[in-house]
Amino acid sequence: LKKNHEAYVRQQQEIHRLEDLIEKFRYKKNKAAFAKSKQKYLDRMDKIEDSSSDTSQMKAVFTCARKGGKQVLEVEDLSVGYDKVLSKVSFQLLQGQRMAIVGPNGIGKSTLIKTLVKELPAISGSFKFGHQIDVGYFNQESAQMKSNKNVLDELWDMDPDATQTQIRNTLASFLFTQDEVFKEVNDLSGGERVRLALAKLMLEHDNVLLLDEPTNHLDIPAKEALESALEKYDGTILFVSHDRMFLKKMATRVLEMDSVGKIYDLNYEEYLDKKANNELIESVTKVEKEVKPQTVSFTDLKAIKNRVAKLEVLLDEAEQDLEAMRELRYEPEYYQDYRKMEELDAKIDDKHNEIAALMKEWEEKMAMME
Repeated sequence: LKKNHEAYVRQQQEIHRLEDLIEKFRYKKNKAAFAKSKQKYLDRMDKIEDSSSDTSQMKAVFTCARKGGKQVLEVEDLSVGYDKVLSKVSFQLLQGQRMAIVGPNGIGKSTLIKTLVKELPAISGSFKFGHQIDVGYFNQESAQMKSNKNVLDELWDMDPDATQTQIRNTLASFLFTQDEVFKEVNDLSGGERVRLALAKLMLEHDNVLLLDEPTNHLDIPAKEALESALEKYDGTILFVSHDRMFLKKMATRVLEMDSVGKIYDLNYEEYLDKKANNELIESVTKVEKEVKPQTVSFTDLKAIKNRVAKLEVLLDEAEQDLEAMRELRYEPEYYQDYRKMEELDAKIDDKHNEIAALMKEWEEKMAMME
């Protein structure tokens, strides 16, 4: 049952990735055929039934200890980056808004969040949080916590005055039940660490959440539970995500970063539609560009296009390899031999990593062509 559920979760993640890809490129003329081929691959996929479908679902509830001021955050001519400016932004964030930060890879989306929580210094410009604003922060580094403590003690240290029952109830809402609460934090999987980090964030009761890729490593039921919790949250959210479904459900406003910051008072679906039809109208005055966009010569552009075409072939081949390896799980030669099954699972994980690396390069090359 456990092996079946793990296979189901992996396939659901793969389906989610493909659906995001199809959604992203189905309306782009030069990529419609690519999106169509992915849809065909998805349609042919033999769907795995989940043997653990009756398991409990994550039940997070995010609340604010205090309401805070209406003016949550004011950012003025803020240049962010490391050794050079990646982007310069100006915007205001008001109470109750859920603003998505979008833009090409490497433009400084996560860098902006890190600057706002003072993990990185601003290169120039300023920002100021409003009156009685309590800021909660989640990123992938915080989710990769290392600790010799068990899960129960790790969370209990956040709220020493709580009873064990209260802490265990909180952990149960993030799917840590029975003996799982005594697992050492260092032994948790990626998804379990994310759930624990979110449980810690929930206990802080902040009225502003800065979230950097909060759905990474979560399976689809956990993602949906997080979306539901954040939709009911009465605070303010500023977030970065590459998860298209999460963006669609969460964003009530969009900050588009592309050397400068442009604000759109639209939900994510409206933003995509208007962007596709060249109908976007900014809701604030655009900051003048200080960073010159990278120019690509004709020769370079041709090489990039060739590489994109090659990457698409490699992605198709890798996805076919992945599906073939998944099919092997149902062969007696494998499911009756746990060593062979472990070796197969390791190869499947490697293939997932290969696909992720190819997709990352493909997206980077596509950004250079735009």
